[in-house]
Amino acid sequence: MTHSNIKEKFLIEYDKASIASSYPSLTDYEIATVLDKAYLALIAQKLTGNNPRGVQFEGDTKAIEDIRPLITRTTILPSDVDKEASNEYVYDLPENFMYYLQSKANLAYKPNAIDEKTHSLVEVNLVTHELASKFMCTTHNFPWVEIPVCCLEDNILRMFIDPMRVNDNKEPSLNLMYIRKPNKFCGEYSSSNEFLWNDTEFELSDTMAEELVNLAVLMSTKIVESTRLTAEI
Repeated sequence: MTHSNIKEKFLIEYDKASIASSYPSLTDYEIATVLDKAYLALIAQKLTGNNPRGVQFEGDTKAIEDIRPLITRTTILPSDVDKEASNEYVYDLPENFMYYLQSKANLAYKPNAIDEKTHSLVEVNLVTHELASKFMCTTHNFPWVEIPVCCLEDNILRMFIDPMRVNDNKEPSLNLMYIRKPNKFCGEYSSSNEFLWNDTEFELSDTMAEELVNLAVLMSTKIVESTRLTAEI
């Protein structure tokens, strides 16, 4: 199913939303904007559990299947930006990064494993900035960091490891799993000022396309019927 197919479905549902009243027509750009807004809201619902099912992402097989094509894995290396602590590593997030899921650091850890092998891939826990500050190595703080922690800010990820492990890990790579940004419906305008649809394949299932259309129709009709704007005049 393409973005144009979803647009056609939206127009059908929007036109039949109310028999008693005639909703105003929407331009192609307005339709694309509503679909993009609904798309982002739908992804957020699947991840947070703020949906009729009340189930968070990976809480059941449907939630996983709904946004599975957007789950992305990549390996990133530390950037050259200035660090605040000696036991800190800073990573630039991918441009298409949207939601954090999980990360593992490739550290030179040598734990006592039952198979007597060296396991270098270590789970990294996402924490708040307040908690992350307690793991920063400073003049008055030399923390013990059993499990590496990380926090997100702007377009970077900051990871803190045990200070005793820094010399063994000069450039540790990070295996990052995240939800990438979806393809936008909004395209560009041609030289004749005609809106050009970003007519690509919809990356999720047909079921999600139907859910997207339903949510977009609800959003658009709610805006049209709302008296909030007229009440402000």
